[in-house]
Amino acid sequence: MRREVGLLSLFTLLGCASPVAPDASGAWGSAQASLMMSRAGGALELQCGSGAIDGTWTLTVDGVFTATGVTFGGGGPQPIEGRPPRPSRFTGLISGNTFILSATVIASNTTLGPFRMIRGGPGVSMLCL
Repeated sequence: MRREVGLLSLFTLLGCASPVAPDASGAWGSAQASLMMSRAGGALELQCGSGAIDGTWTLTVDGVFTATGVTFGGGGPQPIEGRPPRPSRFTGLISGNTFILSATVIASNTTLGPFRMIRGGPGVSMLCL
């Protein structure tokens, strides 16, 4: 009887454990986008651009990712003055080893993506010119 009560208590505790948010840190990649994430922020490479994610990003236990940062347009020769940063919102979903990420340029309400990346996946294979 004592053993059964102990096992029941253990199963009850295990069943009430809080879910743990997925981990966004590390390298993510696909043919269209590559992302290197850390708690300090992220560096995004796209076929025709790039981005920087601020360190204030959040990730819920359900895998919902939100962040702010900037994106940079790409393609063609680099202008002498560089490419201006465009303040952007990043949203996504992490499920297992898959990260689906989109970036919305705030001023134009233009969405880049969604980009489906795999944890440890390859980097962007072809950059636009």
